[in-house]
Amino acid sequence: MRNNNRILKILQTSYPNIFFITNNGDYRKIDLKKLFKNLNIIDGDFGHEIIADKNIFNSVELIDKALAWKNVTQTFQFFDDDITELYFHLDPLNTIENSVLDNDYINKFNYGQSIKYFRKHILHISQEELGNKIGLDKHYISKIENNKTDLEIKTLRKIYEVGFDKNLFIAYYDKNDLLKSFSNSIFNIKFINWADKHKSDLNLIEGIDNKVKKALSKKNINFIEDLSKIEFKELYEALNKNFDFPIYNFFESWLTQAKFIMNSDWISVIKLQQNLVESKNSKIEQLAKIELKEELYAVEYPANNI
Repeated sequence: MRNNNRILKILQTSYPNIFFITNNGDYRKIDLKKLFKNLNIIDGDFGHEIIADKNIFNSVELIDKALAWKNVTQTFQFFDDDITELYFHLDPLNTIENSVLDNDYINKFNYGQSIKYFRKHILHISQEELGNKIGLDKHYISKIENNKTDLEIKTLRKIYEVGFDKNLFIAYYDKNDLLKSFSNSIFNIKFINWADKHKSDLNLIEGIDNKVKKALSKKNINFIEDLSKIEFKELYEALNKNFDFPIYNFFESWLTQAKFIMNSDWISVIKLQQNLVESKNSKIEQLAKIELKEELYAVEYPANNI
């Protein structure tokens, strides 16, 4: 490991392990009980309470690229009689040297397995045939498929765009809300900002026009948030009370649309609206394009042009 390697971020704690990422891109974990044993930190020593109390253990922070516990302190008096209170922290280089690679994370981010599956089971070609298509030898393809080498983005693009004839897009997701965040990652950030800014506007709902908005207003339903909180029976009564001819476009889907919008689940509501009108263009997409005057997606989606 390089001497300038440092801890960039604490990923999670799971007693007695702390998981972190370093500035050279390694995902690592350290067993604090094992480290303290190696450092001969025993009961009564400064910092021992960290492994004796899980609540204290979980209070770890990253301060100046080091694992630190601000609630574990000790007072020191130096030669000049100055008294200083210091919190417990671990030297980052020593921490990294005593850590191991997090193989569980490496296996989870297994691009090699994905490449191998597509090559073998979709295209039915050998490593040598794939290598010939993209200018690499079969031994390097083997290393890639077995996660034995770091893969540059330009090589990844060659594999998918030349070798597999597929467009490549780097997405993101929130592990606490995988589906919504992963789906929304295909949008241009300008669209996400526009959508969040307009998410209270009932005009985003497919099937609602100004006449319907007036009827809903009489029942104090003025915003999408209001619509998302009512029961279907309330909506039905509001519409029938204010119209002579109770014919509405897709009103049975309004509550679902409203809930998707309030949850910022844009891909779900757009897909729902497309299915309702049997069109490639949802109401939300059309409204956004008129105002933004640009493509809404971070990926090429020519069938969606209006």
